[in-house]
Amino acid sequence: MKQRIVFAVVFGTAVGLGIGAALADPGYYVSGEAGASLPPDLHLSSGGATQETGFGTGVAAGGAVGYDTGNGIRVELDSLYQHTNVARLNGAPATGHLSSTSLMANATYDLTHVGVVTPYVGAGVGMQNVGGDVNGLTGRDWKPAYQAEAGLRTDISDKASLFGEYRFSQAESVTLSDGTDSAHQHFSDHALLAGVSFKVN
Repeated sequence: MKQRIVFAVVFGTAVGLGIGAALADPGYYVSGEAGASLPPDLHLSSGGATQETGFGTGVAAGGAVGYDTGNGIRVELDSLYQHTNVARLNGAPATGHLSSTSLMANATYDLTHVGVVTPYVGAGVGMQNVGGDVNGLTGRDWKPAYQAEAGLRTDISDKASLFGEYRFSQAESVTLSDGTDSAHQHFSDHALLAGVSFKVN
């Protein structure tokens, strides 16, 4: 939890230096985003024992289609791909990767319309296709998931805006197997994203 708060505050402050106001008129929009995937240490459980899976810094990219109501509320369908290499298992060097592709129904709310920067928060629920390879154990499946986000948005024209965002996502565990042994790999991710939105009407 502390890690999530630090990411949100630091990234939000950096993006907020010198950027303008947000989209305010009602209408449909599309958006694209990319950035860093920063998973915490996750749990790999097998036979009643739990090991910690550690990761390096990965990549994240995605997009959304949605509707801006014009009163600070936006609803959208979004998808985000995340890929991160496995660095260690219980502190020892390890190989492999974890990746996910999400499909979420999301809603965001602008906290204020005052000033040149519009901060917002959001949440969503949906599914994530989670899987990969952890020291030879492989697997992939669609799992129920949720996400929460906080960010800053600014206009660059009547039709376009820039945004910077912190997003936390989490899905149910996926089963990994090497044909003999199997394990359940927990999945969650911190993402730092920057993107652009375009109004389409």
